[in-house]
Amino acid sequence: MTRSLSQAASSYFAYLALHFPVMCASDEFHFVPRAQQAAEYYHSMEDLDARRIEEHIAVLQDYQAEFRRLSSPEDEEIEEAIDRELLKASVAGILLELSHSRAWQHNPLLYLKIAFIGLDHALNKPYGSMAERLERTLSRLNRVPMLLRQAADNLEQVPAAYCQAALHMAHDCDRYLFEIPGHFPDHLNAIAPALEGARFAVGRFIGFLGSIRPVRDEKCAAPSVEMVLRDHFGSLRTLREVFDLAREEWFECLARLGKLQKGIDEGKTWEELYHAYVPNAVNEWDTLTLYRGEMKSLQAFFREHGFEEFTDGGLPEIVPTPVYLESVRSSASFSAAFTEDEREKDFFYITTEPPDRRGEEASVLLRKRLHREFRFLTAHETFPGHFLLDSTRRRLPSPVRRQIESPLFYEGWAYYVESLLTESGYVDDPLECLVDWKRRLWRAARCQIDVGLNVGLISWEDAVKLLTKAGFSREESENQVRRFRLNPGYQLCYSLGRYEIVKLRDLYSCKVGRNRFHGALLTGGEIPFQFIEERLRRLCAMEQ
Repeated sequence: MTRSLSQAASSYFAYLALHFPVMCASDEFHFVPRAQQAAEYYHSMEDLDARRIEEHIAVLQDYQAEFRRLSSPEDEEIEEAIDRELLKASVAGILLELSHSRAWQHNPLLYLKIAFIGLDHALNKPYGSMAERLERTLSRLNRVPMLLRQAADNLEQVPAAYCQAALHMAHDCDRYLFEIPGHFPDHLNAIAPALEGARFAVGRFIGFLGSIRPVRDEKCAAPSVEMVLRDHFGSLRTLREVFDLAREEWFECLARLGKLQKGIDEGKTWEELYHAYVPNAVNEWDTLTLYRGEMKSLQAFFREHGFEEFTDGGLPEIVPTPVYLESVRSSASFSAAFTEDEREKDFFYITTEPPDRRGEEASVLLRKRLHREFRFLTAHETFPGHFLLDSTRRRLPSPVRRQIESPLFYEGWAYYVESLLTESGYVDDPLECLVDWKRRLWRAARCQIDVGLNVGLISWEDAVKLLTKAGFSREESENQVRRFRLNPGYQLCYSLGRYEIVKLRDLYSCKVGRNRFHGALLTGGEIPFQFIEERLRRLCAMEQ
């Protein structure tokens, strides 16, 4: 890396860490890099005053211009060119969020997530002493009222989907505050005033959310899918190509499901077979124990199937989803460690009770789904999925690639390794294969909706029908479509990312072997696929 690019990158990451410390230290905010210096600021929190945000936008635009100005010499190494493109894509992603979609004016969840993920970090990230832990927790508790006041000042034209989700989360955040005294039994008097202030602020924010008159989703500004795909993800695909790839995957999934259904029971639909299926003996295990055992089994299996050099490390800790995240995280999700500090843990969160507390029937349905899909969910979130990818990223020698993630690669990789379960023979039971193809059908639907609905290739009703065909109720389908419309570009990452990886595997794994192919992907960083292909091409040339 040239000195000028190195200096610009260091300055960029330092700026983000200082001004967005919670967002940088969490994987909840996909548009912000994991700027490592944020570990120095577990006592501070974002200032989202509208004027400060506009100042940040101006500074980030300056960084964007600087990354563009840094010329690419003819003799430049490919690795340096990749780092430059990653920096350009990173700052573009933040500007899309702050300047184009302006989520800080439309999404109350942003403020709640920053406030309570920040509190979680203050409590649980590695600390030198109990005094340090107490000091940074008090500091962030005292920032919660200001942040929620800024939310009330900034928010305008809030969609109903965001408003309802924020109300659920705010109530869960209030419950979370009652857990904090248990961390400081010897300092209750010290934290009582700050806790009381935070509880009052959350209660007032709940009242504010209840007073909002939500607007239709389309009233809120959003970056075009084309901008996200090109500028933030660095993809060279056209939207039409992506949509057609998703359509092709959709029909392949339907064909596979039909074939499996006929082989299992011609008298039932594949949907009936899916919902009735619960793996043998699974009910003998509680959910967390089931997933812990599956992680170890997957790691042992893939040691012999394409991931030999990546199977010596530890595994995430499986725990219930923190109460403040129950309503906004999926029922199975991965939370990556931020640093390489050995005291810091990776977590695999499992939500075993429906977050909206709909009663026993909903609890039974959730348990069945978690147990029906446990192999695929574990592979996706832990090994060889998100956990392996994140733990490898944190050890990369390039400071740029160590700190920048790409949703397209991130979700594409997790979907790719999930599909390896049936391809490699780890899963061969017809009913489990049916579960796999049902999940693939859902991904193909999401990609079509993400692209098609935003550029006019399909209608709202078409989008809902895709999801009902994928096995969801009408109500569930409509709710999903509403959420997808508010975050354009993310849902296409699964199908498109997997497609690109499989395409490269078909071209190059026969030349370098599965282990080296996977190693090249993991150790190259989460980079645009055209650069991955160039790196693989060079690797093959070295072999000749």
